[in-house]
Amino acid sequence: MRESIAPSHALVRSSNAGVPELPWFAQSGGASEGKRIAVVGPSGASLAVTFGALLQNIRENGHEVVCLAPGLEGPPARAFSRMGVQCISLPSFQQGFSPLGDPSGIMRLSGLFRRIRPDIVAGYTPKGAALAAIAAKMSGVDHVVSLLSELGHGFAEPPERFSASAHRFQKGLLRLTFKLSDSAVFFNEENHKVLVRHKLLPPKLRQFPFNCAGVDLRLFPATPLPPLDRGVMFLFAGPLDRRLGVQDFCEAARLLRTKNGNFRCLLAGPEVRGKHAFPLAELKRYREVVQYLGPQADPRPLMARTHVFVLPATGDAVPSALIEAVAMGRPVITTTARGCRVAVREGTNGILVPPGDPGALASGMARLLVRPDLIPAMSRASRALAESHFDSRRIHEQLLNALGL
Repeated sequence: MRESIAPSHALVRSSNAGVPELPWFAQSGGASEGKRIAVVGPSGASLAVTFGALLQNIRENGHEVVCLAPGLEGPPARAFSRMGVQCISLPSFQQGFSPLGDPSGIMRLSGLFRRIRPDIVAGYTPKGAALAAIAAKMSGVDHVVSLLSELGHGFAEPPERFSASAHRFQKGLLRLTFKLSDSAVFFNEENHKVLVRHKLLPPKLRQFPFNCAGVDLRLFPATPLPPLDRGVMFLFAGPLDRRLGVQDFCEAARLLRTKNGNFRCLLAGPEVRGKHAFPLAELKRYREVVQYLGPQADPRPLMARTHVFVLPATGDAVPSALIEAVAMGRPVITTTARGCRVAVREGTNGILVPPGDPGALASGMARLLVRPDLIPAMSRASRALAESHFDSRRIHEQLLNALGL
């Protein structure tokens, strides 16, 4: 009979080896025919947002799931607990490679895997995949899967400052990760093509490229457009993070005032910390052209009130908000960044503009401001694209195969 791990929202005291003492149920109710998968990620919130629906699907198929990540307490832990996913909170990941922090983190993970005894280990993000793969091999796990939505600063497009050293480091980290992995899942097909060009994928590696982890089309249904008699409503919904283009959206709204046509620009999202934060004090400079609605737990009511979703993000990860907007049948204006252009067929369901260019963004918004008659056809095209490419039910079936379940 398989032992069962008791759900834990916080670690109990650590042993001398740095491996937490986990509470265990004495025995499970009976022999389990399913498998046990351990999923390692950079934060509890990121695992919940990106993989919550998938992990619930895995549980419904009779498998056990253990999530290991920093910050696996509070709302993420409660959400996982409700679906029967077990949680272990880890110390925060170091940025880059730490000669002191990473080896101790690997030893901690390896010890946990020996206690948990998973059939499959899956690591999310380049750093999480690398740590999980090394620890899994050390502890004798049979099947290792890498889950990548982005490739890291070393593969930025266009290249960032000091990107040469970042590129060398990231290539080495990914090469090692793929060498230790049995399968790799890419949540951006273009990222997969980049790695193929750089010859970082070994022939033995099973490779599964997708464009996002999917969206539940039942939770994000096609929603009728509001009337256009009061003008075009543009919406930015997401954290106040400069990498998502929130400042570019505000600047574009200011530039749009010089164009003909009636419009409103709405902005919703929580504040963030760190060097990429766009503080509320700075947002107040745009209060004459942008209406800030504060954080919104559910974006769907806002999406239903607006005509066009705007997300001028940078980077190579596919933003979930962009896919959700497409699913609800909203034309989208986003950038040619590797993570965003997969959601747009130029001129059909939206408009692509260069990243970091508020003037180009304002021009793209103006195209729909002066031709609002294009919006209904773009709305239908967005929903059709979501149904053909981003349906989570279809994607999850393939993901279960990629995970070996």
